[in-house]
Amino acid sequence: MLFFDLEAYAPPSDRATSLSSLVVNPARPSHLLLGGCFFSKRFDEPIPEAPRFDGLWLWNFESEAALLRAIKARFELEWQRQRDEGVRVLGKPAKDLVVCGAGIAKFDLPALYCRSLFNEIADPAELFEVFFKARPIELSNEASFLFPEEPILYPKTTREMAGRLGLKEQKGSSKGVWDLYESGDHAGIERRTEEELRLVLDLYERLRRRVTRSA
Repeated sequence: MLFFDLEAYAPPSDRATSLSSLVVNPARPSHLLLGGCFFSKRFDEPIPEAPRFDGLWLWNFESEAALLRAIKARFELEWQRQRDEGVRVLGKPAKDLVVCGAGIAKFDLPALYCRSLFNEIADPAELFEVFFKARPIELSNEASFLFPEEPILYPKTTREMAGRLGLKEQKGSSKGVWDLYESGDHAGIERRTEEELRLVLDLYERLRRRVTRSA
């Protein structure tokens, strides 16, 4: 399994052009992928109390294309690890890479595909295989059962999930990342994203326990 959380930057001139609360649009040439944090584990391994995250960040590479090639290589490594693991789920071999996060289906995976296309790091068909054929555990959808009072199925925010599970969400608006990037505070972005990925791991584990206990 691969858990991850990405950050991106939208320039001020493009921050009032979105149909959605998600302002960043990775298909726009001027919207940069800044990188992100990654954590992998085998299916039968517990999540450690102090997980070690791998950071892949734009400021540690010579270009966005180089960053994306490194992220693609990380995905390809995880694909192979998952196949080598030989796990079966409901009697079937779990050969497809499982990725997990909050908002990854809406933003992170499409962002990797779009920015990789823009930077021409690989053939579109190859990029689709690597990023879109992974099986996403989208926590914003998985948590709907925590809100039985709401009759409409609708993706939940990280803050809503955290509140219902007794956790604290501190990340806030993406504008905080943009401010940090503009001020050159790269370490601040890295710390912020590590905290968000740590929250993702906590959300995953608490949701997993709720599901398996109820079964």
